[in-house]
Formats: sequence, structure tokens, C-alpha cells
Amino acid sequence: MIKVVGLGLKDGDLSLKGAVAIDNAEIVIVKTALTDTYKFFVEENISHETLDSFYEDSQDFDDLDNKIAEYLFALKDKNVVYCVNGNGSDDRSVIRLKELCDIQIIAGVSRELAVLEKHPHTSVVKVSAYDIAGDKAFSYDKTLPLVVCDIDNSYIASEIKEILARVVGEECEITFFNGDSENVIFAYELDRQEEFNYECGVYVSPFEITDKQEYNFSDLLRIMYRLRGKNGCEWDKAQTHESIRKNLIEEAYELVEAIDNEDIDNIIEEAGDVILQGVFHTVIGEDEGEFSANEVLTHLCEKLVTRHTHIFGDVVANNVEEALKAWEAAKSKEKNQSNISSKLSGVAKALPSLQKAKKYQKYLAKIGMDFKNIDQIKTKILEELEEVLTANSENLEMECGDLLFAVANLLRFVGVDGEVALNSACAKFEKRVNFMEEKCNSQGLSLSDLTAEKQEELWQEAKENENC
Repeated sequence: MIKVVGLGLKDGDLSLKGAVAIDNAEIVIVKTALTDTYKFFVEENISHETLDSFYEDSQDFDDLDNKIAEYLFALKDKNVVYCVNGNGSDDRSVIRLKELCDIQIIAGVSRELAVLEKHPHTSVVKVSAYDIAGDKAFSYDKTLPLVVCDIDNSYIASEIKEILARVVGEECEITFFNGDSENVIFAYELDRQEEFNYECGVYVSPFEITDKQEYNFSDLLRIMYRLRGKNGCEWDKAQTHESIRKNLIEEAYELVEAIDNEDIDNIIEEAGDVILQGVFHTVIGEDEGEFSANEVLTHLCEKLVTRHTHIFGDVVANNVEEALKAWEAAKSKEKNQSNISSKLSGVAKALPSLQKAKKYQKYLAKIGMDFKNIDQIKTKILEELEEVLTANSENLEMECGDLLFAVANLLRFVGVDGEVALNSACAKFEKRVNFMEEKCNSQGLSLSDLTAEKQEELWQEAKENENC
């Protein structure tokens, strides 16, 4: 088995256990001689080899680490000690080697210790720049300090700068460290530093919940925990699943309205309100001991993975239609919906009626139960209209429902969302009535004072108005 010895940050950091392992090794390999810790091998006259030549022969650091790991892997059956700066486990060539074979790590002083000695904290979030570079979803608990190591070139520094600009703000003050030295800079200045090497990184101080420039999902949960906590908001603490259930419908429609208006700022606000409703129910569920936030997120993520079989499985989908078909097939399998009846029973009963009708009709259309053309639907609508006009009081409601169901079929057939269409019609109606009342008010009249003929004239004028 290959042993990895962390040499620490500077000469004198090597542990006694690490020194014994080096002394008993058949082969001693040092990653590089260009560090302060290398003095130990010279002063103790230890037979060894360095891998500095690998740096010259590698295209980038990923290539370097792969080559080193492969070289060491070929020696796995010998008594080899591989010596690296820092803790040992935080070296990327060691991480790559661990993927190839079993290793034993004798830990040394970690590379971020120097900065943490100057900024002590009981807990810290530590990541490698290479693990988060390009990760648009990276986030962390900003009530804890963040240490990002391995900022060893300007390109990776630029990647981390973009992440920090998004997560904490480009004008957030951060500490850039290079070994023992450090200086405070703005996040946007990160890739402008004079030198980058394996000892470089950044330290970001923890934030108070009220001081953040950008929040994440954990912050939202933390705020809701506080609002419903012992000294929280009395209204928030009093809410139940039942008391706020209608809020979700209201917020969802406000988001739809913002989307229809192409109002980006309002979309941001309303999307947040919709998310809040889900989190509110989640925190209530935790308070009642029903379920946890992790259960909610786990179920969601598992569903996204298992239903995208064309992404995370072996199903092929080359266009939107094939992707939707793959999703529906995976959903049916997951919910054990083997027939049409089971699919219909799976449609949410609380859906608005037009949306529910559309879903029912789509399921039936997939097995061939559908109109062939518009004329057939027109005939059906006229048939249902006649039944409404001739219905008695006992079956009038049922016949009206049949008429609406037939109209919903027409909307689906021509590719129009009934809810959106009817909402648009209501909005248009409201604008025209407002126009008519303003006209009346300007003449000192009320809309109700006008005859039916005058009301119709105003209505036609409102229709011709470009804003109505």
C-alpha cells in the first residue's frame, strides 16, 4: 500500500509519524522540491526522487495530477511513501490516486491553517477551487467562514471571482492568502493578483443573516425557522397547512400574470412568493413532526432523476416530443398507472376545471379517443349548446358542464390553454369597462344611467380603442 505523508506548510511541520514512515520506506517520492518543506530531505540526506519533471511535461494541473497518480499506481506493490505539501488529503494528485488504489494518509498541517490561525472559528466551509469552478449552483452556509484553496493560476482565479461575485457580491471584501502572507481585496480583484501558486486561496468572513447581499435556500429555511421559533412572528407561528393552502393558488396566478406581462422584476418577486409557500408548508411539516426539508428536497431530486430517463438513464430522446414521452412513461411506471383510469384518478382534484378537462382529454387522445377535425368538435359544441337551451332545472348544471367540456376540447385541439385564454378575456373585459366608465365620468354620468343602446355604443368604442 502506498503511504501519503502531508509535509505541512513549512520546514518543521512534519509530524513524527510522518518522519518514521519516510525513514522506513523503500521508495520515497516528493511531489516537488520547490517548497520550504523540502529542506527536510536535504538536511536529513534522505534518498528520494522528485516529480518536478512532471510539471514540465503536463498540459495543465489536471493532466499533471493524472500522470502522477498513474506513475504511483504502477508502484503500488512496493513500500512507497509519497510526500506532498499540506495535509496530504487535500492534494489533488492524492485524490486522483485514491480513485485508483488503496492508500494510507499520514496527515500534516493543512494549507488553510495559516489563514485560519489568524481568523479562528469553530467551523469552516473549505473547498478546492477546482471542485467548484464553473459550478453555477455552488452555494454555502454564509453564516460560516469560507476557505477556497488551490487558486494556483489566473484562470481558476477568474472562475472563483465569478462565483464569489454571484454568491457574496463583487464588492465584498475577501482575504487573499499566499502561504503565510495575506491581504484584503475586493472579490472582483481576485484574478488581478501578481502571483498564483498551490499555496494561494481566499478566506471569506461569515455574514450575519441581515447583512447578506445574496441569499440561498438555506438562508430562506433559517429565516422561516426564526419566524416560527420561540421568539418569532406570532402570525407565522399560528399558521397551519390548511390556513395558508389558498395562498399558493393566489401566488401562482400572480406569477402567471407577471409572466404574461413580461415583467421580469415582478416575475422574480412572484416566483419567490411561490417558493415561499412551499417552504412555509415544509417548515410547518417539520414543526408538526410530519416530514423534514431534506425529505421534501430528496423526493423532488429523486423524481427529477428518475423521470429524466433520457438524461440519467439509457432512454434516447432527440426532441421535445420524445423527451415528454420519456417523462410520461417514467411517471406512469413510478405511479403504477397501467391504464387510463389510473391516469385520470391521478389528476389533482383541486385543479381548475378547464385544466382538469384538458388533462383528461389529452390522456384519451393518446389512445385514439379524439376528434378527427374542427368540424366534429363544432358539431359537438352545437349539440351540447342545444341541450343546455332545452334543459330543465334539474339537469341544467350538468348540461352546462358538458358544453364547457366540449369547448375545452376545442381549445386543446387548437393548442390554446383555456385558463390563460379566459384570464386574458377577463383582463380585456376589465379594460373595456374601465374605458366606458372613464368616458361616463368625464361627462358627469354613471354607466348605469345609460340606456342599453348607449352602453353598446360605448362598448364598441372601447373595442376600437387600441388599449382595449
